[in-house]
Amino acid sequence: MRVLVTNDDGVGSPGLAALASAMAEDGHELLVAAP
Repeated sequence: MRVLVTNDDGVGSPGLAALASAMAEDGHELLVAAP
């Protein structure tokens, strides 16, 4: 599945990294957009 992941805490946010990592491990194709 293709997923757009966004947040308002910035690209260095630990929560964003954890979410993206977990979803990528499950085989999802990610595009991350953050300030």
